[in-house]
Amino acid sequence: MSCNLTSITNFPTRIQNTSASAIDNIFIDVSQFESYTITPIINGVSDHDAQLLTISTDYSYVPTHRSKTVRKINK
Repeated sequence: MSCNLTSITNFPTRIQNTSASAIDNIFIDVSQFESYTITPIINGVSDHDAQLLTISTDYSYVPTHRSKTVRKINK
């Protein structure tokens, strides 16, 4: 297993009156996730904005439905 972690946050996440910095980061192995987007979410509650990471995959989960019929036989 490799640890090719890369910071993907490329916008300021902490904004004050006279400064802005990217101190809240998300790190992922970009070789494992080819298609992703990261979006700032300005919450207006604190000086730290949230981040939304969306990872697109080709994996589609199709649940297998199995039915089972049980017949209760008693006296």
